[in-house]
Amino acid sequence: MKKVLIHIGAHTTGSTALQQQLYAKDPERFVDPAHFENSRFMKLYEDRLIKPKASQLAELFQEAVYRPDMETYRLSCERLMGRPFQKGGFYPHLKRYVQLVEGLQRADISVKTLVVLRERTDFLISCFLQSQTGYASRNNFHEFANLAVTDAFSWQAIANQLDKADTTFVPWEAAETKASELAGQFNQFFELKLLGGEDLTECTEQPQSDPGLSVIQHLAKIEDEGLRAHLMKCAAEYCRQSDRAAVISEDLEGIYRRHFLEGDIAFAKANYPSPFRKIYSQTKSVAEQFWFAFATDDA
Repeated sequence: MKKVLIHIGAHTTGSTALQQQLYAKDPERFVDPAHFENSRFMKLYEDRLIKPKASQLAELFQEAVYRPDMETYRLSCERLMGRPFQKGGFYPHLKRYVQLVEGLQRADISVKTLVVLRERTDFLISCFLQSQTGYASRNNFHEFANLAVTDAFSWQAIANQLDKADTTFVPWEAAETKASELAGQFNQFFELKLLGGEDLTECTEQPQSDPGLSVIQHLAKIEDEGLRAHLMKCAAEYCRQSDRAAVISEDLEGIYRRHFLEGDIAFAKANYPSPFRKIYSQTKSVAEQFWFAFATDDA
């Protein structure tokens, strides 16, 4: 093994759809995601009660992906980032991925990392909606955001953690406005010509509206956790093809966007490839609400 190219997320940025697209287009040159996610490596990697050494992680990782006909290993797995909001932090378990990279580098294996991001307001809304299908859901967006938005909620903080992981950051919003350029970035990262702009457009297209999402906030108030989780799951399935979810008023959405905008613009200018450095400089209309389709595998 000489080189590893890994797409690790982030959540709610089309990661599952992208993973499926990549593996379907060239299964011979991508690690089988189902096999990898059920490997001994992932069991150790996600066990928070164990503190493995970097060498252990690297050894089991190589075991999980090894194929005798490969020199460059390509993988897409957002579970490597961990969950975004836990223990009052933002991706607090990303340090384990950094540990894995260090272990592989010590074994003379080159590692490159791809992270797809989005405006933090959209990211928050999407994560809130996904949280509604679980047992630890919050009653409303504000309750969720009050816990999630800490000083650690910063894409730059993620970039700082990954500074030695040879990381490429790209914006998911480009799938709608600069699909060909974004597909080119994916192809460049994976050193293959696989994706076209139309592939990314398919990932972002949503069918016409379905009013079912309005039930989500009402179901969130059910006190019985078992019943709530069951109904949320049913609602998620019903709304999978849905349109848009309004979880906050237009005015409050505008406040959130203005609060995060300056930091998102600065991050884009400093970290995105040149075609995307001004992608957040033109702010969205406050009335433009967030588009969302439930993807249970992303949570």
